[in-house]
Amino acid sequence: MVLPLSTEDVAKTIQILSAHRCPFGMRSGAHSAFHGSNGLEGGVTVDFGYMNSTVYDPATEIASIQPGSDWGHVYTILDSFGVTAVGGRASVVGVGGFTTGGGYSFHSGAEGFACDSVVNYEVVLANGTIVNANRNGNADLWRSMKGGSGNFGFVTRVDTKVIKSNKIWGGITTYDLNKTDEVVDAYMNFVNNMDKDLASQVIVTLLYGQQGFSLVAVLTNSNARSAAPAFREFAGIANISSTARIGSVAEMVPEFTGPTPLGLCANWRTGTTSHDPRVVHFIVQTVMEYTKKMQLAAPSSNFELLTQFQPITQSIVTHGAERGGNVLGLERVVADGPALMWLLALTVDTRENQELILPLLLELENVINQYADREGVQKGWEFLNYSGLGQEPIRHYGKEIVHFMRNVSLKYDPRGVFQHLRKTGFRIPV
Repeated sequence: MVLPLSTEDVAKTIQILSAHRCPFGMRSGAHSAFHGSNGLEGGVTVDFGYMNSTVYDPATEIASIQPGSDWGHVYTILDSFGVTAVGGRASVVGVGGFTTGGGYSFHSGAEGFACDSVVNYEVVLANGTIVNANRNGNADLWRSMKGGSGNFGFVTRVDTKVIKSNKIWGGITTYDLNKTDEVVDAYMNFVNNMDKDLASQVIVTLLYGQQGFSLVAVLTNSNARSAAPAFREFAGIANISSTARIGSVAEMVPEFTGPTPLGLCANWRTGTTSHDPRVVHFIVQTVMEYTKKMQLAAPSSNFELLTQFQPITQSIVTHGAERGGNVLGLERVVADGPALMWLLALTVDTRENQELILPLLLELENVINQYADREGVQKGWEFLNYSGLGQEPIRHYGKEIVHFMRNVSLKYDPRGVFQHLRKTGFRIPV
């Protein structure tokens, strides 16, 4: 393992790895959690844990963040200046992988993905050269980094524009399961009108754990407006509890993070369909059926299964195009209206139980995709930040974008070091 302290250390490291054709992996803040996503057996893991500083310049309104930091730390630093950033919604989420994978934020409706607020990436290329990628220099690399993950070099600094207020309104609202139809209807109507209120966002979650199922909506408003009309329908549904309040992002993210015990097996699967209530109801019903199968397969397991729904709207995609573009390939996905992004996140307690339960998760994923294909609502797009082992999110960006990324890779990494020697993360398909 290599633990660099500076950009120069990173440059020396990649020169040695490249010269000896040594397999390597990269770990920034460890955004992805599945086995092998940011660590490597039989090679060298470059861990950016010591490169974790955040520096804010009030004159330029730019925060310069090293990749080994996590968003909880970043928000705490920025909080003292009364500003925040378009960043992760959980404090433990790492900066490097989040901003190069896209990055869905509290502010995405009004600002686009986190990568769209990045004005500059400092990158160490495969030959050890240190470059800056931005609108005015290495612009093709800059665009490719916005959704391109670790395919072009080691990111050693992310320069991002800040949000001038650090306050948001938000919290977790819990409902009885018998309110599922009402919550789904409220979600669908909310998304249909989302472009009228870009500050308001919603995530609907069905969570199975030791206490059984719970139905949750995470409602937030990035303008810190506590009674936004966009949430009127949700407000009319009787709830069990709500933590909604006004606070700084730094204060709020620990609640959305929850406990994060180490040593568990994490498995994420994701996909995207048309914005259609039939899909949500089908997934909810199918998840409940497969949860029973998982219980029977591993009766001793204390597994958790999170099923999450959130929208991708035209406004989110437009913000990206207006800020220099990215490579996410979402233009076609939202061409006929907002899309529905779903996530299955399975956490299993032991490797033995993992072997029993994981096949059922993959089967569940296939059933959902088959339904989407059959009903003509399949969008064929996978969010890289949510993708799991075996998924190919970059392939789903589209042929033209993949071709563009290949050319950028050949330009900045002609020997293919980050395509062939890097063994972690998602690579550009051949």
